[in-house]
Amino acid sequence: MSVIGGLALDEEAVFADFAARVPLAGADVVEIGGSLPPHHARACDVASWVAVDPRRPARGDARDRYRVLPVPAEQMPVPDGGADAVFSSNAFQFVDVPAVLAEVHRVLRPGGLLYAHFGPIWSAVDGHQLEYVRYREQDLLFWRDTLLPPWAHLAYSRDELRALLASALPADLIDLLVWHVFDSDTVNRMFFEDYVQAALGSGLDWVQVSATHELDYRLDLPAFDPSLLRTVDPGQLAARWSARRGAPTRPGPRDVLMVLRRPEDR
Repeated sequence: MSVIGGLALDEEAVFADFAARVPLAGADVVEIGGSLPPHHARACDVASWVAVDPRRPARGDARDRYRVLPVPAEQMPVPDGGADAVFSSNAFQFVDVPAVLAEVHRVLRPGGLLYAHFGPIWSAVDGHQLEYVRYREQDLLFWRDTLLPPWAHLAYSRDELRALLASALPADLIDLLVWHVFDSDTVNRMFFEDYVQAALGSGLDWVQVSATHELDYRLDLPAFDPSLLRTVDPGQLAARWSARRGAPTRPGPRDVLMVLRRPEDR
């Protein structure tokens, strides 16, 4: 199992940490993202596990303890107070976080826990999140297809990035990558500070919010023209984006664990 900077990173370790915090036997659980293999939930003898993910096909019906519903997390078909816990792995960068946290607050029973591990996020060195992108009938994945330079989405202008990519990549791939970085709505383009503000405004109690800057894979870039590659100073990048956003912004956090709890009724 992989743990970096105190945070679990691989799916096995993330679920093990969640299971250590929540008594899952007999629990009703909602998963945001739908990526967890069913055997994890079944091994814990949950009463029900409902995964919501608009990118995955429907699976199971009301008689099954494990189901996948192809619906957005912002509109969970779960009754008020219908969940003991909400689990999410590698999904929060794709959703409208304030809207999802409002739904989490609604579906959790008093005392119920949200466990959300996500990344990379927009604050990160690879925050462009090259995923859910197809090129010549192949799905591109940011940890395998390291086609974009560090901080591509925050440190380069559109023209600068296009010029750099043109030194090593074909034109149709360049068009796709530039579109993805500057125009795609695949990720929510939230910085770490935005997640913190969303958590604070959710009505849920703060249990833990932790982050690491560590990259858990190797960036093997194409043979770009070295004269066009930028050496990015994190301090200067932070100053630029703080000024642009009108609020303190510190690029760097990459993997985040957010644990929140619905307050007990008083």
